[in-house]
Amino acid sequence: MHSPNEDHLTRTYAELGEPDALFRVSNGRLLTKLAVGLLLLLGGVVGNYYWWVHGPGTFDHFTLIILVFIPLSGATLLWHMYRQRGLVVLIYPTGFLRIRHSEIDSFPWRDVDQVRFRVQRAAVANLERDQNGELTASWLPAEVPKLQLWNAGLTVNRTDGVEANFGPALTKYDQLAQIIQLHSFRYLWPLVWKSFRAGNPVPFGPLDLSLEGIRHAGKFLSWANVKELTISQGKLSIKQTGRWLPWALLDINSIPNPHILFALVTEALRTYTAPVRQPKS
Repeated sequence: MHSPNEDHLTRTYAELGEPDALFRVSNGRLLTKLAVGLLLLLGGVVGNYYWWVHGPGTFDHFTLIILVFIPLSGATLLWHMYRQRGLVVLIYPTGFLRIRHSEIDSFPWRDVDQVRFRVQRAAVANLERDQNGELTASWLPAEVPKLQLWNAGLTVNRTDGVEANFGPALTKYDQLAQIIQLHSFRYLWPLVWKSFRAGNPVPFGPLDLSLEGIRHAGKFLSWANVKELTISQGKLSIKQTGRWLPWALLDINSIPNPHILFALVTEALRTYTAPVRQPKS
């Protein structure tokens, strides 16, 4: 007997043709993660029993890791895999389809409004330009943790508020994250760049970017004083020239479209901090 998801896949292939890419949670990966989660959970429960019933029953930093972190990690891993079960994502030139729990949702690329990340670290955004130097692509690398899957993830919002959540339980999750960023960039970037150059402030959650610089929580940082943007330990760090501590430190998941943010900061620094050439006498 076919599962409802498989029936949906068969109908989708018949109506739309073969997708450009397909992502799903493989049975092998699912079983492996479930086994690891169960071992962590059971090991933690057994460890707690012997420690508190037959052991010294004291509490220190090392026992905190053993007695709390290990079973909690196992339970969280099991919950994460449960939420991702049966998930299938099909990529098409016009958008992507999410098949989950016998339901199909379509996300046309033109209707993708926001992309948010949970990522612990990313070196720099990857940028591509055409032969005229114009930006054509921007994406942040998505890490795939082996155990703490809850520390990574991708949320995609449609303009009508419907959202889709994807995590590293999916095979080739990093490729899926890149594809979604690349396609959303094509639609979002021209609008953002046009509005920015027209002098309109562009919001990115708690940040506002304008021709003058960056505003956050009542503070202002001019483009001439922006050093760089980095991501570390799940935080977006905005660094100021000549200062050791970051000018702003924010949860990366609170920033919508960080791939657009990095592109806009890069272009603003190129355009509005370039030295002015003096006319020849």
